[in-house]
This record gives sequence, C-alpha cells and structure tokens, in this order.
Amino acid sequence: MKKLKYLLFSVICMGCFSLIVSAAPSYSFNVSSASIENGKSVTASVTIRNAGSWHIKIISSGNTYGCSNEWSGENENGENGTKTFSTTCKASSLGTIAFTLSGDITDTSYSTINLSGSKSVNVREPAPASTINTLKKIEVEGYELTPEFSDDIFEYSVEVPSTVDKVKINTTKKDSKSSVEGDGEKEVVEGSNKFEIIVTAESGAKQTYVVIVNVKDNNPINVSVNGINYTIVKNSKNLEIPEGYVEEKITIDGVEVPAFKNELNNITLIALKDESGNTYFFKYNDGKYTKYISLQSNLNIFPQDIDSIPYKGFTKTTINIDGNEIVAFKYKDLNKYYIIYGMDLNTGNSTYYLYDVNNKTFQVFDEELFNELSNDSFYLYMLIGAGVLLLICIILVIWLGISKNKIIKRIKGLKKEEKNE
Repeated sequence: MKKLKYLLFSVICMGCFSLIVSAAPSYSFNVSSASIENGKSVTASVTIRNAGSWHIKIISSGNTYGCSNEWSGENENGENGTKTFSTTCKASSLGTIAFTLSGDITDTSYSTINLSGSKSVNVREPAPASTINTLKKIEVEGYELTPEFSDDIFEYSVEVPSTVDKVKINTTKKDSKSSVEGDGEKEVVEGSNKFEIIVTAESGAKQTYVVIVNVKDNNPINVSVNGINYTIVKNSKNLEIPEGYVEEKITIDGVEVPAFKNELNNITLIALKDESGNTYFFKYNDGKYTKYISLQSNLNIFPQDIDSIPYKGFTKTTINIDGNEIVAFKYKDLNKYYIIYGMDLNTGNSTYYLYDVNNKTFQVFDEELFNELSNDSFYLYMLIGAGVLLLICIILVIWLGISKNKIIKRIKGLKKEEKNE
C-alpha cells in the first residue's frame, strides 16, 4: 500500500514538472503611469516568459519626442527564460502619448505566439509648485518648547540643565514636497544657543524657524558694550575661530575663559553672546571690549572709531560695509570715496585708508597727494578770481571809452550850434 502511494506521488510530481517544462510562452505589456505632466517621462515595457527567442517592437506616437524601439534575439543557453524590454518617452505637449506593441515570441519547443497591445498616457498641464514652507511640528527631545508650537510662530526657546552638551531637534514637514535643513543633533554650551531651521517650499520660498536652547550657567560673566548686554562664552568648542588666531586662556572676574590671540597684530579676541543667542567676537584690552570687524577686500582692515582726522574739508559720518556700520569721513559732497582709520590685520599697522564705494576696495590714504591737490585748488581759485577781475576792468574800460566818445561828440555839436548862431 505504501509503495502504491509513493508511486502515485511520483507520477503526480512528474506530471507537474512536465506541465512546468512545457508551459506555453506568455507576455505582459504595461506603462509606468497612465497620466504625466508635460515635460515629464513615461516608460512602456513588455515582459516575456517561457521564451527562447523573440522579435518585439514598441512604437510611440502622439504628444512625445518619440521613443520607438525594437528587439530581436534568443537565449544563449538555449533554454526558455523571462526577459523585460522597455523604452522611455518624454512628453512634448499636452494631449496623449500612444504605445503600440507588436512581434512574436517562441519557446524551445517552437511554440510561437504573436504579441499585440496598445497603451495610452494622458499628458496634463504641470501642477503649480507648492508654496507651503511651514512645519507641522518642532520638538527638542526630552524638553518642552516655549511657547507651544504653532506653524505661524517662528521663534521658540527651551531650558536645559548645565550638564547637557547635546540636544536633538526633530521636525515634521507640513508638505512632503518641501525640504528642511538645520534640524538634527546639536552641540550646546552654557548660555544661549541659537539654531535656525530653514524650510524651503517646492516653489523655492523659504521660512526660518529659530530654536534657542538655554543651557543653565551657574556662574555667568555679564558685560555691557554700548548699552547691549552680553555673556562671555566660556566654552570654545562651537566657535569658528578667525584665521590667524590661536586659542589661549585668560582670567576675567576670577574665571578662566577662552581667548584668541594673533601675535602679528597683537589683538586678543573674546567671544560674547547676546540675549538672543548670537555670538560675536570682541577685541579685549584691559577690561575694554570693541566689536571685532574684519573688512575683507583687497586688504583685511579692522576699522577703528575716531572723532576727527587732521585734514580739512572732511566731516564725520557712518557708512555700511558688508552689513556693518563703520565710522568714516566724507569730503564735502563727494559720495564715492571715504577716509577710514583702521588696522591692516595682516601687518598690524594702523593708518588712514581711502575706501572706494563703487569698487569696495581700500588703499592707503596719500596725504601728500591730497595736500598738493588742495594747494592746486587754491591756486586755481586765485587764477579764476584774477581772471574775473581782469574781465571786469576790461568791461569798465570799454564802457568808459564809449561814454567819452559820446561826451566829445556832444561838445562838438554844441560848438557848431554856437558858431552857426
């Protein structure tokens, strides 16, 4: 009985195997999408199964630049197999792209079937780019935002203990087509740490969210510069140190803080953070702080605030250079050039510089040339004055001459009248 079962099972398996081996060739014809935007691409593909050789053609027509193609061949191993052939078209205008399939496939037992089929793809007007550039959610893992998140509130703060040196900012987009930068894991130091999260819509419109992470500072060093309150940064790991400066330690109010020294220009910098979490470098000298500004053009100038310059005709004013308000001196009504007093950070030398507004360049102010030009102007004015005076004298002489002739003629006329009488 058992032998009979085994025999029956073997016959069934052999029958199934025979069916598999002798399965007829088949195919399927598809497109990647039934509707696309104008200018986009679509792919038409045919998959053949249990085929040893093939002759296939896909013809495209309609609102496309064209992508017709054909394939002929056979399996190298002489057996049946499965293969896929595809062609990709780009839409050229609104309307329809049509694909037509033709040809035949043959299996190893010379069983042949013909291929046929057609597919159409609608070409539609591109949808306008999304302008959504807001977030659905912002969170700082493990901490609570103030105020509570709302997509139309763009600044938040969070308080963390002094032991925290990293936080993770997570965001959720409102629109899947937008992009986000600025989130993720962030290093923080004592005091305010400002992070900007920029959301860019598909259209390119940007929106910035600000998250300020306040790390508790148990012993802050507060300073005031020009009426603005700052806190000295006591950890340098997140600072971008200016080129040419080397970190060292100095003591302020009994606390050791990082400072940055340049041996060439003998400037020492301290990092200060304002109440909004923005960090700036200041020149530090014996308890005095001066905001460090590096005007980089053809020269690298650190401008300095002075009240006056030893040249006549100049008035003190301020100009904007690279977003910085700089003290400068303007010559009369000339708005193209200004004199600025500053230090060349590459040499450490301080002098007067002539700043060209149009070209945004500096050059050392030539005092001798300025004086010569001033003297030349004086002589020019003298010459002009003398010329005007000479012209007036000539006019007077001519007028007097004309008047004298008139008087002589009048006298002669009177004498003639007397003689006649």
